[in-house]
Amino acid sequence: MKVAIYTRVSTSQQTVQNQLLELYEVCERNDWTVVEEYSEVISGTKGVEERSELERMLIDASRRKFDKVVIWSVDRVARSMKHLIQVLSQLDDLDIDIYSYKQGIDTSTTMGKSFFHMVGIFAELENNLRSERQKIGIKRALDNGAQFGRKTIIDDVMINNVVQEREKGLSIRKIADELDLNRGVVLKICQTNQI
Repeated sequence: MKVAIYTRVSTSQQTVQNQLLELYEVCERNDWTVVEEYSEVISGTKGVEERSELERMLIDASRRKFDKVVIWSVDRVARSMKHLIQVLSQLDDLDIDIYSYKQGIDTSTTMGKSFFHMVGIFAELENNLRSERQKIGIKRALDNGAQFGRKTIIDDVMINNVVQEREKGLSIRKIADELDLNRGVVLKICQTNQI
């Protein structure tokens, strides 16, 4: 059987090498011939049109280059149920199956196809819970005085410029526009210098 291997990691600090090692072993054990490999570094929350390797795989699938796609885990294909169903439907329409190593799911069976959908639901739930926990953590940090974002370095030149503009009677907004500064920075300088 001709198969394609699809791997994905989210950040450049990660590598697909471990996924590839295990997937090539799976293919060898099942006597599957790997005809193409698709690997990318991108978030699984991105849609198909934003993921060049996934898109290339789907194009090759439409050309019948392989009969099955071998993946390390369902969440490597998509983090949302919508995207997972989109990819799975396209492959299903072409009579191309997916084998997920981590979950041991093969969509060439009825049970495997159903289970694949269920695992996708749980992958999306896990992603939503992670996002919710992250928002709670950020809110707690902000409540405790944490500040996010790049800090603006306020120097003497900047202070003098703001003071001069303020003495001319310009508003905070106008000064910010004139000096190309954030309004918050201008306000902070004005408050600190009591102008």
